[in-house]
Amino acid sequence: MRLNTSVLLKTTLLSVLVLAVLLAIVLSGHGNLSWNTRLFTTDRGWISGIFAFLAALTFVRGSRGQEWDAFSPLRLFYTIWFGLLAVGCLRLTTAELPFTVRFWVTVASGLLGFYLGALLVHRGAEKGFPIALARLRDYWELNWQPSRALFLIGLLFAVCSLAYAYEYWRAGTVPLLADDPESARFTFGVNSYVHRFAISFYILALLGYIGLVHLRKYRVYFLAVAALSSIAIILLTARSLLLSAVWMAIVLFHYGRRRLTLRVLLLVACIAYPSAKLAIDVKRFHDNPTYISLLNKIDFPEKQRWFAPDYLYFSMTSQTLDNLTHLVPDEISYSYGWYIGYPLRVFWTPREGEGFRGRLDDLLWERSTDWSAVQSVTTTYMGVPYADFGIPGVFLFSCLFGWVSARVYDSMRRQPSFWRVFLYSEISFAIMLSIYGNYLTLFDLYWNIALVGLVHRLACGRSAFVSEGAAGQFALSS
Repeated sequence: MRLNTSVLLKTTLLSVLVLAVLLAIVLSGHGNLSWNTRLFTTDRGWISGIFAFLAALTFVRGSRGQEWDAFSPLRLFYTIWFGLLAVGCLRLTTAELPFTVRFWVTVASGLLGFYLGALLVHRGAEKGFPIALARLRDYWELNWQPSRALFLIGLLFAVCSLAYAYEYWRAGTVPLLADDPESARFTFGVNSYVHRFAISFYILALLGYIGLVHLRKYRVYFLAVAALSSIAIILLTARSLLLSAVWMAIVLFHYGRRRLTLRVLLLVACIAYPSAKLAIDVKRFHDNPTYISLLNKIDFPEKQRWFAPDYLYFSMTSQTLDNLTHLVPDEISYSYGWYIGYPLRVFWTPREGEGFRGRLDDLLWERSTDWSAVQSVTTTYMGVPYADFGIPGVFLFSCLFGWVSARVYDSMRRQPSFWRVFLYSEISFAIMLSIYGNYLTLFDLYWNIALVGLVHRLACGRSAFVSEGAAGQFALSS
């Protein structure tokens, strides 16, 4: 994997570190520095401007070159994290406070750890060069038998439809059509195991897209599966799940059909994202009196309320992480792997009961009302390792995160196959979602890999993973 584009990032991180050390020396000299010191209390937007500039520069740098890749790990990770810090420092509401020293140290540890983890892959990379982006699609094919793939996807569609119909029968309506969609979406699932299949329509939306693009013999049926599955997810008001399917489809298209340029990506963002907002936000937020009263309570600017849902989604993740650094270990001790191990515990630890700590958001749901008028349970990906092991946990987890991301990407670029591209679509979604939650410690990631892996293996009718690896080796040698 080539990391030449990360030279700017290295310089930026070192510059930030030097400035932080200088700031620490100045503050400590006057006896004003502690873990809970809130920095930049009089800021009027210049810090947000700096991070916004870094985000834009990181994303567009080298965009005119043939090897510019918007989805490469380092570019994607630092673009969205600089963007999150730009949004988090705006402080448009009275519910937001300046971040503390402990918050900034935690974030800096995560940003540095991710880079060092990726750097380990670079130093231990195989000899030779990755395949050019424009030629990746020539080195792999799907190898699914159309009729077998249609049967498997149709069978999964039937199972998910039964689960969906059963929950609709129990609830009497679907969340988007309820009087209060925000509350209805939490009460719609009557059983966690049944609900897992009900929400798995987002995987069917992805599988429908794959069949539509690569198996044109039955493309009408695959189109119907993709469309109906997307409608089902919209009715569930599960925009993040639909975003997962759309993201994976875009990544598969980018590496399997046509490389997406900066212009195309900006066009998609300007059209697709506002359309998704109109499909859900109007009913769920803008027509909801409770939500309007909440915006009034936190003094959200009147002229900027059209993007209030998204602003609160992202700004409050930083605020919750900041408050988590006060909560742990001052009031609650470190949990030493309890939250990181959630994907293994999910089968025997149901998320119910007063005081139960199934996931980190279970702990923060009631606690968040102590410091904010907005109940927020998301803490970016750093919240989980911090709650388990503190700042060292954030650093080590970020190193692992960076190493896995760069390793999967490097493997895909050198030996491309459908399976490797799909794996990277999941990892890149984890990177993209890192500013909101910890995808690596959710059951969804491993459910997606297992479900698509099973369909992939059965649809091929042979040892798909071994044969694709051999095909990649042959392509490289030729």
